[in-house]
Amino acid sequence: MSVASNDEELVRALVGRINDAWLKGRPEDIPASLDGCFHERMTIRGPDFQNMANGKEACIRSYADFLKQASVRDCTLSDPDIQVVGDTAVAVYAWNMTYELSGQEYRETGRDVFVFTRDGGRWLAVWRVLLLAGVS
Repeated sequence: MSVASNDEELVRALVGRINDAWLKGRPEDIPASLDGCFHERMTIRGPDFQNMANGKEACIRSYADFLKQASVRDCTLSDPDIQVVGDTAVAVYAWNMTYELSGQEYRETGRDVFVFTRDGGRWLAVWRVLLLAGVS
């Protein structure tokens, strides 16, 4: 296996770990689950590229807060398209999700774009944008 394809697989596994944390975990498990996934300077942007969270702790908290407020009924994720160049990687994937929030059901479709950096020999998420394609 080439170094590039090994890095791709490491990033793919990291994307899976991040998504498993919030899809299969409980809010109280999120900090421990995501601690080794995010860079200290991690940033999350919303659909209009507005700032949603800055810093590792705030980003981790945003995942836990979502799980505390919403109940995910169904979520499907496409296989991520991953490109690795040197110590930078980008992963893009589509998703469809149904969740309940404050007694109301929402259906959303969109894409996630993650940027990863290799730091200290391991891959860490440093930037994420959540792009909505549809809401009902």
